[in-house]
Amino acid sequence: MSPGRVSNITFDEFYNIIDGKQKGASKNYNGVNPATKEKLWDVPVATKDDVNTAVEAGQKAFKTWSKTPIEKRKQMMKDWVKVYEQHEKEFADTLCKETGKPRSFATSEVAMVKGMILHHSDLDIPEEKFEDDEKIVTTRYQPLGVVGAISPWNFPLLLAVGKIAQALLAGCVVISKPSPFTPYTVLKLVETAQEIFPPGVVQVLGGGDDLGPALVEHPGVAKISFTGSIATGKKIMESCAKTLKRVTLELGGNDPCIIFPDVDIEKTVPEVAVGSFWNSGQVCVATKRVYIHESIYREFVDKLVAFTKNNLKVGTSDEENVMLGPIQNEMQFNKVKEFFADSKKNGYKFALGDAEVAASKGFFIQPTIIDNPPNDSLIIREEPFGPILPVQPWSDLEEVIARANNTDTGLGASVWTKDVKKGEEVAQRIESGNVFVNSWVKPVPQAFFSGHKTSGLGGEWGNTGVLAYCNAQAVHVYK
Repeated sequence: MSPGRVSNITFDEFYNIIDGKQKGASKNYNGVNPATKEKLWDVPVATKDDVNTAVEAGQKAFKTWSKTPIEKRKQMMKDWVKVYEQHEKEFADTLCKETGKPRSFATSEVAMVKGMILHHSDLDIPEEKFEDDEKIVTTRYQPLGVVGAISPWNFPLLLAVGKIAQALLAGCVVISKPSPFTPYTVLKLVETAQEIFPPGVVQVLGGGDDLGPALVEHPGVAKISFTGSIATGKKIMESCAKTLKRVTLELGGNDPCIIFPDVDIEKTVPEVAVGSFWNSGQVCVATKRVYIHESIYREFVDKLVAFTKNNLKVGTSDEENVMLGPIQNEMQFNKVKEFFADSKKNGYKFALGDAEVAASKGFFIQPTIIDNPPNDSLIIREEPFGPILPVQPWSDLEEVIARANNTDTGLGASVWTKDVKKGEEVAQRIESGNVFVNSWVKPVPQAFFSGHKTSGLGGEWGNTGVLAYCNAQAVHVYK
Protein backbone atom coordinates (compact mmCIF):
# COMPACT_ATOMS: atom_id res chain seq x y z
CA MET A 1 0.00 0.00 0.00
CA SER A 2 1.25 3.50 -0.75
CA PRO A 3 1.38 5.76 2.36
CA GLY A 4 -1.05 8.23 0.79
CA ARG A 5 -3.93 5.78 0.62
CA VAL A 6 -6.60 5.45 3.29
CA SER A 7 -6.00 2.60 5.72
CA ASN A 8 -9.13 0.53 6.40
CA ILE A 9 -7.94 -1.37 9.48
CA THR A 10 -10.69 -1.94 12.04
CA PHE A 11 -10.28 -2.35 15.80
CA ASP A 12 -12.98 -4.87 16.65
CA GLU A 13 -11.28 -8.08 15.50
CA PHE A 14 -7.75 -9.13 16.34
CA TYR A 15 -5.37 -11.54 14.68
CA ASN A 16 -1.82 -12.77 14.81
CA ILE A 17 0.17 -11.64 11.78
CA ILE A 18 2.33 -14.33 10.16
CA ASP A 19 4.06 -13.81 6.80
CA GLY A 20 1.92 -10.76 6.07
CA LYS A 21 -1.38 -12.57 6.67
CA GLN A 22 -3.98 -12.42 9.41
CA LYS A 23 -3.95 -15.70 11.31
CA GLY A 24 -6.63 -17.03 13.62
CA ALA A 25 -6.41 -20.06 15.90
CA SER A 26 -8.48 -22.92 17.22
CA LYS A 27 -8.22 -21.41 20.70
CA ASN A 28 -8.74 -17.82 21.82
CA TYR A 29 -8.11 -15.89 25.01
CA ASN A 30 -9.25 -12.52 26.32
CA GLY A 31 -7.63 -9.56 27.96
CA VAL A 32 -9.47 -7.82 30.78
CA ASN A 33 -10.35 -4.17 31.22
CA PRO A 34 -8.70 -3.49 34.61
CA ALA A 35 -11.12 -0.67 35.42
CA THR A 36 -14.19 -2.91 35.15
CA LYS A 37 -12.83 -6.49 35.15
CA GLU A 38 -14.82 -7.05 31.95
CA LYS A 39 -13.49 -9.34 29.23
CA LEU A 40 -12.25 -7.70 26.08
CA TRP A 41 -12.03 -9.03 22.53
CA ASP A 42 -10.93 -12.51 21.51
CA VAL A 43 -7.26 -12.97 20.67
CA PRO A 44 -6.02 -16.12 18.90
CA VAL A 45 -3.56 -18.21 20.88
CA ALA A 46 -0.44 -18.79 18.80
CA THR A 47 0.94 -22.32 18.86
CA LYS A 48 4.44 -23.72 18.58
CA ASP A 49 3.66 -24.43 14.92
CA ASP A 50 2.84 -20.73 14.49
CA VAL A 51 6.22 -19.87 15.98
CA ASN A 52 7.93 -22.22 13.53
CA THR A 53 6.01 -20.76 10.59
CA ALA A 54 6.75 -17.19 11.65
CA VAL A 55 10.46 -17.88 12.08
CA GLU A 56 10.60 -19.57 8.67
CA ALA A 57 8.82 -16.60 7.09
CA GLY A 58 11.15 -14.21 8.89
CA GLN A 59 14.26 -16.03 7.70
CA LYS A 60 12.99 -15.90 4.12
CA ALA A 61 12.17 -12.18 4.37
CA PHE A 62 15.53 -11.43 5.99
CA LYS A 63 17.41 -12.47 2.85
CA THR A 64 15.86 -9.55 0.96
CA TRP A 65 15.21 -7.06 3.76
CA SER A 66 18.80 -7.19 5.05
CA LYS A 67 20.01 -6.24 1.54
CA THR A 68 17.51 -3.41 1.14
CA PRO A 69 19.43 -0.11 1.15
CA ILE A 70 19.23 1.61 4.51
CA GLU A 71 17.78 4.80 3.00
CA LYS A 72 14.89 2.79 1.58
CA ARG A 73 14.34 1.07 4.93
CA LYS A 74 14.27 4.46 6.64
CA GLN A 75 11.77 5.84 4.12
CA MET A 76 9.49 2.86 4.66
CA MET A 77 9.61 3.50 8.41
CA LYS A 78 8.48 7.08 7.75
CA ASP A 79 5.74 5.80 5.46
CA TRP A 80 4.63 3.47 8.27
CA VAL A 81 4.12 6.49 10.52
CA LYS A 82 1.75 7.97 7.94
CA VAL A 83 -0.39 4.84 8.05
CA TYR A 84 -0.24 4.68 11.84
CA GLU A 85 -1.34 8.32 12.16
CA GLN A 86 -4.65 7.48 10.51
CA HIS A 87 -5.58 5.34 13.54
CA GLU A 88 -4.33 7.35 16.51
CA LYS A 89 -7.77 7.73 18.08
CA GLU A 90 -8.53 4.01 17.74
CA PHE A 91 -5.15 3.20 19.29
CA ALA A 92 -5.86 5.53 22.22
CA ASP A 93 -9.35 4.08 22.72
CA THR A 94 -7.99 0.54 22.70
CA LEU A 95 -5.09 1.42 24.98
CA CYS A 96 -7.51 2.90 27.51
CA LYS A 97 -9.51 -0.31 27.55
CA GLU A 98 -6.61 -2.74 27.83
CA THR A 99 -4.53 -0.76 30.35
CA GLY A 100 -7.03 1.49 32.15
CA LYS A 101 -4.73 4.50 31.66
CA PRO A 102 -6.21 8.00 31.87
CA ARG A 103 -6.98 9.13 28.33
CA SER A 104 -4.40 11.93 28.37
CA PHE A 105 -1.64 9.43 29.16
CA ALA A 106 -2.90 6.92 26.60
CA THR A 107 -2.95 9.64 23.96
CA SER A 108 0.58 10.63 24.94
CA GLU A 109 1.85 7.06 24.57
CA VAL A 110 0.21 6.78 21.15
CA ALA A 111 1.97 9.98 20.07
CA MET A 112 5.34 8.81 21.43
CA VAL A 113 5.18 5.80 19.12
CA LYS A 114 5.57 8.15 16.16
CA GLY A 115 8.52 9.86 17.80
CA MET A 116 10.22 6.54 18.43
CA ILE A 117 9.89 5.40 14.81
CA LEU A 118 10.91 8.76 13.35
CA HIS A 119 13.94 9.04 15.63
CA HIS A 120 15.28 5.73 14.39
CA SER A 121 14.40 6.53 10.78
CA ASP A 122 16.87 9.44 10.96
CA LEU A 123 19.81 7.42 12.28
CA ASP A 124 22.63 5.77 10.37
CA ILE A 125 24.58 2.59 11.01
CA PRO A 126 28.16 3.64 11.81
CA GLU A 127 31.17 2.45 9.81
CA GLU A 128 34.69 2.73 11.16
CA LYS A 129 37.92 2.86 9.13
CA PHE A 130 41.59 2.58 10.05
CA GLU A 131 44.42 2.88 7.54
CA ASP A 132 48.17 2.69 7.66
CA ASP A 133 50.89 2.06 5.08
CA GLU A 134 50.17 -1.65 5.01
CA LYS A 135 46.40 -2.08 5.20
CA ILE A 136 42.89 -0.65 5.42
CA VAL A 137 40.61 -2.03 8.13
CA THR A 138 36.87 -1.36 7.85
CA THR A 139 34.44 -2.29 10.61
CA ARG A 140 30.84 -2.59 9.52
CA TYR A 141 27.72 -3.59 11.43
CA GLN A 142 25.56 -6.27 9.86
CA PRO A 143 22.00 -7.23 10.88
CA LEU A 144 21.61 -10.29 13.09
CA GLY A 145 18.54 -11.94 11.52
CA VAL A 146 15.21 -12.81 13.12
CA VAL A 147 14.59 -10.86 16.34
CA GLY A 148 12.13 -11.94 19.03
CA ALA A 149 10.80 -8.76 20.71
CA ILE A 150 9.03 -9.52 23.99
CA SER A 151 7.33 -6.47 25.52
CA PRO A 152 5.44 -5.86 28.81
CA TRP A 153 1.99 -4.64 29.76
CA ASN A 154 2.69 -1.24 31.37
CA PHE A 155 3.56 0.63 28.14
CA PRO A 156 2.58 -1.98 25.56
CA LEU A 157 2.73 0.21 22.46
CA LEU A 158 5.81 2.29 23.21
CA LEU A 159 8.02 -0.52 24.46
CA ALA A 160 7.06 -2.80 21.58
CA VAL A 161 7.75 -0.20 18.89
CA GLY A 162 11.08 0.71 20.46
CA LYS A 163 12.30 -2.79 19.68
CA ILE A 164 10.64 -3.03 16.27
CA ALA A 165 12.05 0.31 15.04
CA GLN A 166 15.62 -0.59 15.95
CA ALA A 167 15.34 -4.00 14.34
CA LEU A 168 14.00 -2.52 11.09
CA LEU A 169 16.71 0.15 10.94
CA ALA A 170 19.41 -2.48 11.44
CA GLY A 171 18.03 -4.64 8.64
CA CYS A 172 16.65 -7.32 10.93
CA VAL A 173 13.17 -8.82 10.76
CA VAL A 174 11.12 -8.99 13.93
CA ILE A 175 8.52 -11.18 15.61
CA SER A 176 6.77 -9.15 18.30
CA LYS A 177 5.27 -10.89 21.31
CA PRO A 178 3.06 -8.64 23.45
CA SER A 179 2.09 -9.39 27.03
CA PRO A 180 -1.04 -11.57 27.20
CA PHE A 181 -2.47 -8.91 29.53
CA THR A 182 -2.26 -6.21 26.81
CA PRO A 183 -2.13 -7.78 23.34
CA TYR A 184 -4.54 -5.55 21.45
CA THR A 185 -2.64 -2.39 20.52
CA VAL A 186 0.50 -4.31 19.57
CA LEU A 187 -1.47 -6.65 17.31
CA LYS A 188 -2.93 -3.62 15.53
CA LEU A 189 0.42 -1.84 15.41
CA VAL A 190 1.90 -4.75 13.48
CA GLU A 191 -1.22 -4.91 11.31
CA THR A 192 -0.59 -1.32 10.22
CA ALA A 193 3.00 -2.29 9.35
CA GLN A 194 1.72 -4.83 6.80
CA GLU A 195 0.55 -1.94 4.62
CA ILE A 196 4.16 -0.83 4.14
CA PHE A 197 6.65 -3.64 4.76
CA PRO A 198 7.10 -6.89 2.80
CA PRO A 199 5.56 -10.08 4.26
CA GLY A 200 7.60 -11.59 7.07
CA VAL A 201 9.49 -8.42 7.98
CA VAL A 202 7.22 -7.48 10.91
CA GLN A 203 5.15 -10.24 12.51
CA VAL A 204 3.28 -10.60 15.80
CA LEU A 205 2.17 -13.55 17.91
CA GLY A 206 -0.18 -13.37 20.88
CA GLY A 207 -0.48 -16.18 23.37
CA GLY A 208 0.08 -17.51 26.85
CA ASP A 209 3.00 -18.42 29.07
CA ASP A 210 4.29 -21.13 26.72
CA LEU A 211 4.67 -18.79 23.73
CA GLY A 212 7.64 -16.85 25.07
CA PRO A 213 9.77 -19.96 25.74
CA ALA A 214 8.97 -21.33 22.26
CA LEU A 215 10.25 -18.10 20.71
CA VAL A 216 13.29 -17.86 22.96
CA GLU A 217 14.34 -21.47 22.41
CA HIS A 218 13.90 -21.48 18.64
CA PRO A 219 17.28 -21.97 16.93
CA GLY A 220 16.19 -19.77 14.01
CA VAL A 221 15.82 -16.69 16.23
CA ALA A 222 19.08 -14.74 16.34
CA LYS A 223 18.26 -12.30 19.15
CA ILE A 224 15.81 -11.78 21.98
CA SER A 225 15.03 -8.31 23.28
CA PHE A 226 13.01 -8.54 26.49
CA THR A 227 11.50 -5.98 28.81
CA GLY A 228 9.96 -7.34 31.99
CA SER A 229 10.69 -8.81 35.39
CA ILE A 230 14.09 -9.83 36.73
CA ALA A 231 12.91 -13.38 37.39
CA THR A 232 11.73 -13.87 33.81
CA GLY A 233 14.84 -12.16 32.47
CA LYS A 234 17.05 -14.70 34.24
CA LYS A 235 15.08 -17.56 32.67
CA ILE A 236 15.38 -16.00 29.22
CA MET A 237 19.13 -15.54 29.59
CA GLU A 238 19.50 -19.16 30.67
CA SER A 239 17.48 -20.35 27.69
CA CYS A 240 19.33 -18.11 25.22
CA ALA A 241 22.64 -19.59 26.39
CA LYS A 242 21.68 -22.92 24.83
CA THR A 243 21.90 -21.44 21.32
CA LEU A 244 24.20 -18.50 22.20
CA LYS A 245 21.53 -16.06 21.08
CA ARG A 246 22.19 -12.39 21.42
CA VAL A 247 20.05 -11.03 24.23
CA THR A 248 19.10 -7.61 25.57
CA LEU A 249 17.32 -7.47 28.93
CA GLU A 250 15.62 -4.41 30.43
CA LEU A 251 14.41 -5.52 33.84
CA GLY A 252 13.07 -4.09 37.09
CA GLY A 253 14.38 -1.26 39.22
CA ASN A 254 14.13 0.15 42.73
CA ASP A 255 14.90 3.74 41.89
CA PRO A 256 16.17 6.09 44.62
CA CYS A 257 15.52 9.84 44.81
CA ILE A 258 17.81 12.07 46.90
CA ILE A 259 16.47 15.49 47.87
CA PHE A 260 18.89 18.16 49.14
CA PRO A 261 17.90 20.78 51.72
CA ASP A 262 18.28 23.69 49.26
CA VAL A 263 15.44 22.69 46.91
CA ASP A 264 12.41 24.85 46.25
CA ILE A 265 9.93 22.67 48.11
CA GLU A 266 6.85 24.11 46.39
CA LYS A 267 8.26 23.29 42.95
CA THR A 268 9.90 19.97 43.84
CA VAL A 269 7.00 18.28 45.65
CA PRO A 270 4.70 18.01 42.57
CA GLU A 271 7.57 16.65 40.45
CA VAL A 272 8.49 14.00 43.00
CA ALA A 273 4.83 13.01 43.42
CA VAL A 274 4.30 12.58 39.68
CA GLY A 275 7.62 10.76 39.29
CA SER A 276 6.58 8.33 42.00
CA PHE A 277 2.95 7.69 41.11
CA TRP A 278 2.60 8.20 37.32
CA ASN A 279 0.94 5.22 35.64
CA SER A 280 -0.03 4.18 39.18
CA GLY A 281 3.61 3.35 39.92
CA GLN A 282 3.69 0.76 37.14
CA VAL A 283 6.88 2.12 35.61
CA CYS A 284 10.27 0.42 35.75
CA VAL A 285 11.92 3.83 36.28
CA ALA A 286 9.32 5.33 38.62
CA THR A 287 10.70 6.76 41.85
CA LYS A 288 10.52 3.91 44.37
CA ARG A 289 12.42 5.32 47.41
CA VAL A 290 12.56 9.00 48.44
CA TYR A 291 15.38 10.25 50.68
CA ILE A 292 14.69 13.79 52.02
CA HIS A 293 17.20 15.84 53.99
CA GLU A 294 16.21 15.87 57.66
CA SER A 295 16.10 19.69 57.84
CA ILE A 296 13.14 19.81 55.45
CA TYR A 297 11.81 16.26 55.97
CA ARG A 298 8.59 16.98 57.82
CA GLU A 299 7.59 19.97 55.70
CA PHE A 300 8.38 18.10 52.48
CA VAL A 301 6.46 14.97 53.51
CA ASP A 302 3.43 16.97 54.64
CA LYS A 303 3.30 18.83 51.33
CA LEU A 304 3.93 15.63 49.37
CA VAL A 305 0.94 14.08 51.13
CA ALA A 306 -1.24 17.13 50.50
CA PHE A 307 -0.32 17.40 46.82
CA THR A 308 -0.86 13.70 46.18
CA LYS A 309 -4.18 13.66 48.01
CA ASN A 310 -5.52 16.79 46.29
CA ASN A 311 -4.13 16.42 42.77
CA LEU A 312 -3.56 12.76 41.85
CA LYS A 313 -7.11 11.60 41.37
CA VAL A 314 -7.65 7.87 40.78
CA GLY A 315 -10.35 6.80 38.34
CA THR A 316 -11.32 5.43 34.96
CA SER A 317 -9.86 6.64 31.68
CA ASP A 318 -12.43 9.32 30.85
CA GLU A 319 -13.28 10.67 34.28
CA GLU A 320 -12.64 14.39 34.60
CA ASN A 321 -9.19 15.34 35.96
CA VAL A 322 -8.20 11.71 36.53
CA MET A 323 -4.43 11.22 36.83
CA LEU A 324 -4.06 7.58 37.91
CA GLY A 325 -5.79 4.49 36.55
CA PRO A 326 -6.05 0.98 37.99
CA ILE A 327 -3.35 -1.63 38.38
CA GLN A 328 -3.33 -3.32 35.00
CA ASN A 329 -3.99 -6.91 36.04
CA GLU A 330 -5.11 -9.01 38.98
CA MET A 331 -1.74 -10.73 39.42
CA GLN A 332 0.04 -7.39 39.93
CA PHE A 333 -2.86 -6.05 42.01
CA ASN A 334 -2.40 -8.90 44.48
CA LYS A 335 1.37 -8.42 44.53
CA VAL A 336 1.02 -4.73 45.39
CA LYS A 337 -1.41 -5.59 48.19
CA GLU A 338 1.35 -7.68 49.80
CA PHE A 339 3.32 -4.46 50.40
CA PHE A 340 0.30 -2.96 52.15
CA ALA A 341 -0.15 -6.07 54.29
CA ASP A 342 3.54 -6.17 55.24
CA SER A 343 3.60 -2.47 56.15
CA LYS A 344 0.48 -2.91 58.28
CA LYS A 345 1.82 -6.04 59.98
CA ASN A 346 5.03 -4.27 60.96
CA GLY A 347 3.28 -1.16 62.20
CA TYR A 348 4.74 1.32 59.72
CA LYS A 349 3.20 4.77 59.63
CA PHE A 350 0.87 5.47 56.71
CA ALA A 351 1.33 9.18 56.05
CA LEU A 352 -1.19 8.85 53.21
CA GLY A 353 -3.54 5.99 52.38
CA ASP A 354 -4.93 3.07 54.33
CA ALA A 355 -3.43 -0.27 55.25
CA GLU A 356 -6.43 -1.99 53.68
CA VAL A 357 -6.99 -1.70 49.93
CA ALA A 358 -10.63 -0.76 49.43
CA ALA A 359 -12.77 -3.11 47.34
CA SER A 360 -13.92 -1.75 43.98
CA LYS A 361 -15.20 -2.94 40.63
CA GLY A 362 -11.69 -2.60 39.19
CA PHE A 363 -8.08 -3.04 40.29
CA PHE A 364 -7.84 0.41 41.87
CA ILE A 365 -5.37 1.38 44.61
CA GLN A 366 -5.13 4.87 46.07
CA PRO A 367 -1.63 6.40 46.18
CA THR A 368 -0.01 5.66 49.51
CA ILE A 369 3.04 7.05 51.36
CA ILE A 370 4.86 5.12 54.10
CA ASP A 371 6.65 7.44 56.54
CA ASN A 372 10.20 6.34 57.48
CA PRO A 373 10.06 2.54 57.36
CA PRO A 374 13.33 0.78 58.36
CA ASN A 375 16.06 0.08 55.80
CA ASP A 376 15.40 -3.66 55.89
CA SER A 377 11.64 -3.33 55.27
CA LEU A 378 10.03 -5.00 52.28
CA ILE A 379 8.88 -1.65 50.88
CA ILE A 380 12.49 -0.39 50.85
CA ARG A 381 14.16 -3.59 49.68
CA GLU A 382 11.85 -4.58 46.82
CA GLU A 383 10.06 -2.91 43.93
CA PRO A 384 6.27 -2.84 44.46
CA PHE A 385 5.42 -1.71 40.91
CA GLY A 386 2.39 0.03 42.29
CA PRO A 387 1.35 3.30 43.99
CA ILE A 388 2.94 2.78 47.43
CA LEU A 389 5.99 4.91 48.23
CA PRO A 390 8.41 4.90 51.21
CA VAL A 391 10.08 8.14 52.35
CA GLN A 392 13.05 8.45 54.71
CA PRO A 393 15.14 11.31 56.16
CA TRP A 394 18.90 11.67 55.69
CA SER A 395 21.64 13.82 57.18
CA ASP A 396 24.97 12.52 55.91
CA LEU A 397 25.59 12.59 52.14
CA GLU A 398 27.95 9.61 52.07
CA GLU A 399 25.49 7.56 54.07
CA VAL A 400 22.50 8.37 51.86
CA ILE A 401 24.45 7.57 48.69
CA ALA A 402 25.29 4.22 50.26
CA ARG A 403 21.61 3.71 51.07
CA ALA A 404 20.62 4.60 47.51
CA ASN A 405 23.10 2.05 46.15
CA ASN A 406 22.19 -0.65 48.65
CA THR A 407 20.16 -2.67 46.17
CA ASP A 408 20.87 -5.32 43.57
CA THR A 409 19.09 -3.23 40.93
CA GLY A 410 20.21 -0.08 39.12
CA LEU A 411 17.86 1.21 36.48
CA GLY A 412 16.99 4.83 37.30
CA ALA A 413 17.56 7.48 39.97
CA SER A 414 17.11 11.20 40.58
CA VAL A 415 18.91 13.91 42.53
CA TRP A 416 17.30 17.25 43.42
CA THR A 417 19.32 20.36 44.34
CA LYS A 418 19.83 23.98 43.30
CA ASP A 419 23.57 23.24 43.14
CA VAL A 420 23.57 21.62 39.71
CA LYS A 421 27.31 20.84 39.84
CA LYS A 422 26.90 19.02 43.15
CA GLY A 423 23.84 17.24 41.77
CA GLU A 424 25.79 15.93 38.80
CA GLU A 425 28.65 14.81 41.03
CA VAL A 426 26.24 12.82 43.16
CA ALA A 427 24.47 11.47 40.07
CA GLN A 428 27.73 9.99 38.80
CA ARG A 429 28.09 8.09 42.08
CA ILE A 430 24.67 6.45 41.81
CA GLU A 431 24.89 2.89 40.49
CA SER A 432 22.15 3.20 37.87
CA GLY A 433 21.97 3.30 34.10
CA ASN A 434 19.82 6.45 34.05
CA VAL A 435 20.24 9.28 36.55
CA PHE A 436 18.36 12.58 36.33
CA VAL A 437 19.21 15.84 38.09
CA ASN A 438 16.21 18.02 39.02
CA SER A 439 13.76 15.81 37.15
CA TRP A 440 12.08 12.50 37.66
CA VAL A 441 13.27 9.79 35.27
CA LYS A 442 12.00 10.49 31.75
CA PRO A 443 13.68 8.19 29.20
CA VAL A 444 13.87 9.53 25.65
CA PRO A 445 14.70 7.68 22.42
CA GLN A 446 17.70 9.97 21.87
CA ALA A 447 19.53 8.55 24.94
CA PHE A 448 20.93 5.07 25.47
CA PHE A 449 18.77 3.17 27.95
CA SER A 450 20.27 0.40 30.07
CA GLY A 451 20.35 -1.03 33.57
CA HIS A 452 23.15 -1.82 35.98
CA LYS A 453 23.36 -4.89 38.23
CA THR A 454 20.25 -7.09 37.90
CA SER A 455 18.30 -4.34 36.13
CA GLY A 456 19.42 -5.59 32.77
CA LEU A 457 21.98 -6.69 30.27
CA GLY A 458 23.00 -4.51 27.35
CA GLY A 459 20.86 -1.59 26.28
CA GLU A 460 18.92 0.08 23.48
CA TRP A 461 17.83 3.46 22.06
CA GLY A 462 20.07 6.48 21.60
CA ASN A 463 22.33 6.84 18.59
CA THR A 464 24.09 3.51 19.21
CA GLY A 465 21.31 1.29 20.58
CA VAL A 466 20.71 -0.11 17.11
CA LEU A 467 24.11 -1.84 17.32
CA ALA A 468 22.50 -4.31 19.74
CA TYR A 469 20.75 -5.66 16.64
CA CYS A 470 23.97 -6.08 14.67
CA ASN A 471 27.08 -8.21 14.39
CA ALA A 472 30.33 -6.31 13.91
CA GLN A 473 32.56 -7.43 11.05
CA ALA A 474 36.08 -6.06 10.55
CA VAL A 475 37.47 -6.52 7.02
CA HIS A 476 41.28 -6.20 6.78
CA VAL A 477 42.51 -5.37 3.28
CA TYR A 478 46.26 -5.48 2.75
CA LYS A 479 47.65 -3.28 0.00
